[in-house]
Amino acid sequence: MLKLLMADDEPLVLVGLQSMLNWGDHGIEICGTARNGGQAMELIEKYRPDIVITDIRMPIASGLELMLDSREKFGRIPLFIILTSVEEYQHVRQAMSGQAVDYLVKLELTPDILAQSITKAKDILHGLGRTTRGEASGQHGMQSLYDSFFTGLFSGQFENEEHLRQQSRQLGIDFSHEAYVVCYCRLDSPSADGANTEHLMNLYASTTRMTKETIAQYMACHITSVDLRHFVVTFCLSRQQAESHEPLLRDVLQQTIRLIKNYFNVDMACAVGTKADAPPEISNSYAAARKAMTDQNRPPVHFYQADRKKSHIVELVKEYIRQNLDKQLTLTQAADVFGYSPKYISLLFAKHADHSFVEYINAEKIARAKEMLLTGNVKIYEISDRLGFESAFYFSKVFKKHTGYSPRDFAQKNR
Repeated sequence: MLKLLMADDEPLVLVGLQSMLNWGDHGIEICGTARNGGQAMELIEKYRPDIVITDIRMPIASGLELMLDSREKFGRIPLFIILTSVEEYQHVRQAMSGQAVDYLVKLELTPDILAQSITKAKDILHGLGRTTRGEASGQHGMQSLYDSFFTGLFSGQFENEEHLRQQSRQLGIDFSHEAYVVCYCRLDSPSADGANTEHLMNLYASTTRMTKETIAQYMACHITSVDLRHFVVTFCLSRQQAESHEPLLRDVLQQTIRLIKNYFNVDMACAVGTKADAPPEISNSYAAARKAMTDQNRPPVHFYQADRKKSHIVELVKEYIRQNLDKQLTLTQAADVFGYSPKYISLLFAKHADHSFVEYINAEKIARAKEMLLTGNVKIYEISDRLGFESAFYFSKVFKKHTGYSPRDFAQKNR
């Protein structure tokens, strides 16, 4: 039996919840009831319930505070269903940030709606391993609103930018970033043949969840499910990240692909679209990512290229850079290697890479430096020397510009 805790400062609400369903038929026992947030936390610590139904407005601690405190102490479980008498998008936004299973309005609550939320919670618990089948199931789920918004954004369905921003504010989606890039992802499992649908749903949902958790360590992002095997990552970039986004995204996605393979034995292919400078342009980035996914013989992380001949030159120069990160590379050297003028190479980078030649070199070197800092006891001056920086001081300066940390602080923070 799963354990359920109820918390509300109104006794009649608690009585109504207890009698609204035959809980035993749902495989649930009510382990306790609480009249305020402090008492609810004590009962969570004592009984470690699987599900908590809580009012938002309670004495001592609100339902949202209770949920966030529980997340910090105990992780994903217990799952929370948020109950309130006032339907406000501000509450929806906060509940979404805490990964609430559902957000229910008391005046609209019926046994069927409550049963749907409980079924959704049980599906998630099953998926969390007691892997998730999907928090978006059920028409009352907040995640369905979230996914619907991004689906409309990708297809360009919003009438104008004001309409787009109005809905994003209502859902608490932050569109104050410098730029956005869409990545279309596909999952393939060697064990898919012969596996039942439920197993694949759990496997791919867990893979998607780990993808979001991994990327979120580096930058803000949104994940939108498309179907069983496909999902979309919308990267939200700061000004610094936008200046050299391609090597940064390649580094993050390659790390994610390795993790997914190691943990779940699932292969992930990533097709990255163009950079969008404003939310209405995200649909263009999405279209470019979908087109990039159809390219033949693409690597696991593939970036959309509009002009294949000229962009091919840029890719060759980038590969040359990646193979020679131990040298002090210059634009003149690279131009001589490929038989073009430095000015022409510089123009190609500006047009087809969205960053300069020097920015790309530094971004690649910093990505390599981060790996060296985290995988071995290498001195900072040794990393500087191996990556062709003129001095350890200059290396540290460039590293902090790209990451916001000194090399030493970065290593201490991430080890």
